[in-house]
Amino acid sequence: MDLSFLKTMPKVELHAHLNGSLKMDSIQELGMELYGDNSDEFLREIKHFVEFASGNDEDKLNKCFQKFQFMHKLTATKEGLELATEKVIRDFASDNVFYLELRTTPKANSNMSRRQYIEIILHTLEDCHKKYDIIVKLLVSIDRSQGHQVAEEIIDLAIEMRNKYPSLVKGIDLSGNPAIGCFEDFVESLQKAKNAGLKLALHCAEIDNEMETQEMLDFNFDRCGHGTFLTSQQVEQCKKQLITIECCLTSNVKCGTVKGYDLHHFKYLFENKVKAVICTDDCGVFDSTLTEELLIACRTYGLNKEHVYGLSKNAIEASFASKEEKQVMLKRTDEYFKDNQDI
Repeated sequence: MDLSFLKTMPKVELHAHLNGSLKMDSIQELGMELYGDNSDEFLREIKHFVEFASGNDEDKLNKCFQKFQFMHKLTATKEGLELATEKVIRDFASDNVFYLELRTTPKANSNMSRRQYIEIILHTLEDCHKKYDIIVKLLVSIDRSQGHQVAEEIIDLAIEMRNKYPSLVKGIDLSGNPAIGCFEDFVESLQKAKNAGLKLALHCAEIDNEMETQEMLDFNFDRCGHGTFLTSQQVEQCKKQLITIECCLTSNVKCGTVKGYDLHHFKYLFENKVKAVICTDDCGVFDSTLTEELLIACRTYGLNKEHVYGLSKNAIEASFASKEEKQVMLKRTDEYFKDNQDI
């Protein structure tokens, strides 16, 4: 598969965390704009942000989550959050992503409330739509390490924001360290979100916890984040329930939940015609792009142009975009593949 074809191809990104998606150059740029200088200490922090030490798989995964503390510092002010959000969207647009779903957990500190956090992001999304010609939606995240009381507060806020910004606030994400907390603690809040019309894109089977994974599948949701440890029976359940699986290749390899690209579960899903999409997860942390993830998939699993078109169509159909937006995206994708069939 030709790199230039994948680079210029209009792409859909469905699994992207705001605080993990700032590229190194953009972090340096953000530091300069916020602090007026990039000190040696700041540059060391950036370098650490994209380094992955050796160790056992559990240690690697824990260190991945620790990296976000650095980005949380950069986005702890209104100015920092607004600048970071714009730079993330700009970087995706420069990779020819024309539809993006960003997910983030609303944070409260001395500088802003959770409501202000969300509204800053939503206003930035509106501005960036015009500035970078990209459609961006927000998935409001619940961090499972924060417990069910915070989750309830966030769900209520997400419903309020959806009513106020129905074209932007589209769904709920359950994420955070999968080794912390229990899914059953969040069922009531997630059901409330479902009843309010919010879509659910939940991190599921990110680690080997078959019982919790089954609880989640039986609860039912729209998209499965990672799905690394789904059993064959659970994969079949995903097919029956029309759950799309968001596969994040480099993320899983660098975090140690998958031993290598050739062993990634995407291959099994693809060969068994399970609806799956390729995503970046945290393109800044993992120093990748959606183009590069698709190139890895093509080279590792022997995908051709027809397969890539199928993945693009999967992503459009599984997105939380409106019917009209999906029609526009599909038309643009069809035109691109038709115009570039000889490349």
